[in-house]
Amino acid sequence: MSMNRTDAIQISRRYATAMFDLAVEAKKEKTLVEEFSTLAKAVTTNAELMAALANPTIPHTQKAAVLEALVAKGDGVTKRAVAVIAEGGRADLIPTIAEDLQRRLAAHLGEVVAVVTSARALSSVTQKQLVQSLAEATGKTVKLKLKEDTNVLGGLCIELGSLRLDATLAGALNTMREQLLAPTH
Repeated sequence: MSMNRTDAIQISRRYATAMFDLAVEAKKEKTLVEEFSTLAKAVTTNAELMAALANPTIPHTQKAAVLEALVAKGDGVTKRAVAVIAEGGRADLIPTIAEDLQRRLAAHLGEVVAVVTSARALSSVTQKQLVQSLAEATGKTVKLKLKEDTNVLGGLCIELGSLRLDATLAGALNTMREQLLAPTH
C-alpha cells in the first residue's frame, strides 16, 4: 500500500519531533541535523539507493544494514534514530525527516529561512541588505535560500514561513491580466 504525501509528512513530523527532543536533551541537536542532512543528501543523490529504500519487497533488515553503514561514523543519537526509522519501515522518509529537522533546529535557534526567488543571481550586497531588512522586520536571525527562475522576469518573490511577498514582474503582469479579464458589473 502506497502512502500519500500528506501521510508521509505527518509520519515524518512524528519521527522528527521525537528525534529532535532526544537530541536537545543530549545537547546534540546540531549534530543530529547535520548528520541527518548528510544522510538525506546521500539518499536523494543516489537514485538506486532511493529506489531501494522505497521498494517494499526489500526487507527492512537489509535497508537498516545499508543505512547503518552510511551512518557508521555518526553520533549515537543519529545511529539510534536511523535504526528506529529503518526498522519501522520508513527509510524512504529520511529526506522528509531531514527537512523537518532543519526547520526545527532553525526555530530552536531563533532563525527563519527566507526563500528568495529572482530572475538572476543576487549580488552579495543585495543579499546582505535583504537579510538585514528581513531581520529587522521579524526580529529573528534570517538565513536566505536563494532560487533563480527566469520566469519571474524581474523583481523578487520572498517566502518567509506562511508569508509570501510577490514583487516580481511576472506577478504584476498576472495581477494585471486578472483585473483586465475580471467581469465588470
